[in-house]
Amino acid sequence: MLSVSAAMLVSSTFAWFTMNKDVKATSMNVKAVAEDGLLINEIATATDTHWDNEATAAQTSATAVLLHPSSTADGSTWYHAESTKANDAAGATAANTPSANLVDDYTTLNNLVAITSMGASASGGSTAFRETMGTSATADAGYYVHYTYYLKSSSGTTVTLDGTNRFLNIKKVEATLPDTQASEALNPSIRVGIKLNQAFYIYAPVDGYTSQYYVAAGATATEPIAGNTVTKTDLASLPANGTNGTPVEVYIWYEGEDAGCKSDNARATALDNINIDITFSLVTPDLT
Repeated sequence: MLSVSAAMLVSSTFAWFTMNKDVKATSMNVKAVAEDGLLINEIATATDTHWDNEATAAQTSATAVLLHPSSTADGSTWYHAESTKANDAAGATAANTPSANLVDDYTTLNNLVAITSMGASASGGSTAFRETMGTSATADAGYYVHYTYYLKSSSGTTVTLDGTNRFLNIKKVEATLPDTQASEALNPSIRVGIKLNQAFYIYAPVDGYTSQYYVAAGATATEPIAGNTVTKTDLASLPANGTNGTPVEVYIWYEGEDAGCKSDNARATALDNINIDITFSLVTPDLT
């Protein structure tokens, strides 16, 4: 169901930023589009007036978002690591074999707390927020950006999705970057995670990404999905129009296990402005 065309990497350089290396995202906009048969919003309430085929969440604060590289396989458990050498290997290149260049192995981020440098969207929907490790020495440095959208059917009845004849697709995850990229070498490390009905789909929307890596030297490799790949989800049903929507969580981070996540690739004073477009489509039998 999550098939991707990617050759297994035999040998590559994986790296995390060095200890004092943060990167700043000055603009991050995420637009979710729902095609025919679907409605989307940034809040779940059935009576809200913003239910339509598009919802956009944006960072509206003038303060740049500081991000450390992080890593996750499921959107629930997050890890951070630091290298003893600038721009050198410090990642999981094979199952259960972390690099010798790591400082104290991987840090599991157990104390993530929301902070308020991410503003609410202009449409009045839910606040997009960034989370950070509560014990971090840099109070405004985070590890991922998190948004929540809500989906439901445009029909007046609940739509049962059988996974064969009727199902929900993540049609594409597209990253739009400026023509002149200040952090071009780093951008393939961008990951977009979509959590839906407890399933977690990891996308790499910028070409040149590492096609296989291990999160925290685990036993199972992660293979991100190319941004233009249609992915059939396992969502079992969609709420009817007139009821509350089902949540779709979106995470954005810089994957520390990607080969492009190096100190030398983050020398720009700010990251490129990123626009992420996510399209959902409902597949139903052709009854004509």
